[in-house]
Amino acid sequence: MINSWKEAMRIYTGKFEGVLLLSLTILLPLLLIDWFIINIVYLFVFNDFTSSLADFYYIFLTFIFLVIAQIPFVQFVKSYENSGEIEYKDIYYVFITNAFSLFVFGVCFSFVTSLGVLLFIVPGLIFLLFMFVAPYEAILEEKSVWKSMKTSIFFAKKKFFPLFFVILIISLTEIIIGWVSMFLIHTVTSSLLAQITVQMLLNLLIFPFLAIWVTYFYIDWKKKYQLS
Repeated sequence: MINSWKEAMRIYTGKFEGVLLLSLTILLPLLLIDWFIINIVYLFVFNDFTSSLADFYYIFLTFIFLVIAQIPFVQFVKSYENSGEIEYKDIYYVFITNAFSLFVFGVCFSFVTSLGVLLFIVPGLIFLLFMFVAPYEAILEEKSVWKSMKTSIFFAKKKFFPLFFVILIISLTEIIIGWVSMFLIHTVTSSLLAQITVQMLLNLLIFPFLAIWVTYFYIDWKKKYQLS
């Protein structure tokens, strides 16, 4: 896990302009669409029941967009490791050709995960981890995400806690930086736009590193067990 973190840091810092390009051209539009739809949903909240439905939809939609948003960064690592160069044309092509199938997968994945998180928490988290690397397997091996689920389950059985630890570290880092940033913003302005801008900026910077780290972690695991 430490080795994959070092590899992720190397490419993240060494090719940061490429990471930023993908964040601005793919991740940012997805975040803006997510934010826009969720805000429309919350306009219809008028009691506890509709608030619960809105919360479910918020988690559900966010997971869908995050599944799709991983695609370019997985291909980013794959391109660099295969040729030593970043083929941006190929990255956008892979994103476009895989977005729909991963969207469908994301809908199913997000529904079960969101339901599990809202009602039981632990089952939702377990399902999340067991299905988490299916999109990675699909992009890296150029196969159906549905056929990648078996490998994802096998990976989670072997690396459940390390994977959980990776996601937890990144999530806590974003939360802590977010809290500090929001506190500093509140000392200057109460502008909602400023708060949203900072939160999106954090997502644009931190989420790509999570996807890159998990990609390297997964690749290293496959190499160790000589899986293809």
